[in-house]
Amino acid sequence: MTHIDIPADSEFGIDNLPYGIFSTPGTDARVGVRYGDNVIDLSVASNDLDFASPSLNAFMARGRSRWVEVRESVTDMLISGTTPAEAIVSVSDVTMHLPFEVADYVDFYASEHHAANLGRLFRPDAEPLLPNWKHLPVAYHGRAGTVVV
Repeated sequence: MTHIDIPADSEFGIDNLPYGIFSTPGTDARVGVRYGDNVIDLSVASNDLDFASPSLNAFMARGRSRWVEVRESVTDMLISGTTPAEAIVSVSDVTMHLPFEVADYVDFYASEHHAANLGRLFRPDAEPLLPNWKHLPVAYHGRAGTVVV
């Protein structure tokens, strides 16, 4: 078991443990958590098959109670210094991958400015914003192929 020291000014301290999908040369993609300058391999640290997967979809499908349980477990492991040494991978040795399988999505305009700019592209000879924009949320269908790492 290993305690991991991280710089006090690290963006990836105990309060910011982002999940991701990573691989190392010659290994399959799997789930990890960034901590300092390391990735914690959750497939090794937890022995949970959801984390040996090349996406976060199975984990996300388990729901909030499981998310909370895993976050508490990972936090406890890092604070207590009980992280298995073989689960610690230097961030410089990993390749990151798309964290989830995207089938389809709906996207909403982020602001009036965003909507007006797109309106000018889509309707160059008309008003950029349709009259209902300020009264209804306006969304559009996105394509999975446009989502990249």
